[in-house]
Amino acid sequence: MALSEQDRIDINDLINLHGHLTDAGKLDQAGELFTSDATYDLDDFGRGSLHGTAAIHEAALALGDANPVGHHVTNIVITGIDDRSARVQSKGIGIKADGTAGSVVYDDIVTRQPDGWKISYRKVTARRAALGQQELGPREVLERFRQAAISQSADDMSRVYAVDAVHEFPFTRPGLPSRLEGRDEIVNWIAAGWKAHPLEYERYRTLAIYDTSDPETIIVEQEALGTSASTGEFALPNIVVLTARNGQVAHLRDYVNILAATAAMGRDM
Repeated sequence: MALSEQDRIDINDLINLHGHLTDAGKLDQAGELFTSDATYDLDDFGRGSLHGTAAIHEAALALGDANPVGHHVTNIVITGIDDRSARVQSKGIGIKADGTAGSVVYDDIVTRQPDGWKISYRKVTARRAALGQQELGPREVLERFRQAAISQSADDMSRVYAVDAVHEFPFTRPGLPSRLEGRDEIVNWIAAGWKAHPLEYERYRTLAIYDTSDPETIIVEQEALGTSASTGEFALPNIVVLTARNGQVAHLRDYVNILAATAAMGRDM
């Protein structure tokens, strides 16, 4: 049985109602939108899947002021599955209080309930790259950073960092910077280090990678393995907190083991 014209009107109203209730803070009315056992998939944002209207309600409250102040749904396409269910795809634009905006795709399954159509499954996917391209995530950006360090290519390293990137060293020593700002300053400092210190990186060993609540930020435990002209083979442990934006490093906190680095270079502290 095909969806009737009234079914399509009701489903369209259902998808639009989400923004009105959420922006008005009427989170206790989630039952008007979702089935009681609905799944809300936020894997693309590093938050897993929420199950049930209570969990959806609590997650929105926990996000607090980080919620958009305006949810705007467009481009609704309804495809019937059977007489009791349909797939709905739509675009979402979220406007935050500071004026910034983001775009997502909603992929929904809606089902006919005794009290009307409800969303039983929703997957939210962020749009981060134009024309259907797949944007590099933080793990891919990390690998590009490693390859540039191994090849000691200033050009490759320049492509790794965003123009306004920040690279910080929370653990440092006198005479070394604790913060570098901007691509040029970062890459020039790194390239100068390659010339001044006889260290050749051969590969990186990943000990652990941790996702965070921000899908663009990862925490990495790693070792840089290589050879020093002064001391021979070395393994330099460090922890990095890397945030990617538009396929480049936007912010990197580099917890270098200063003692291991100076030992590899054959120097005393």
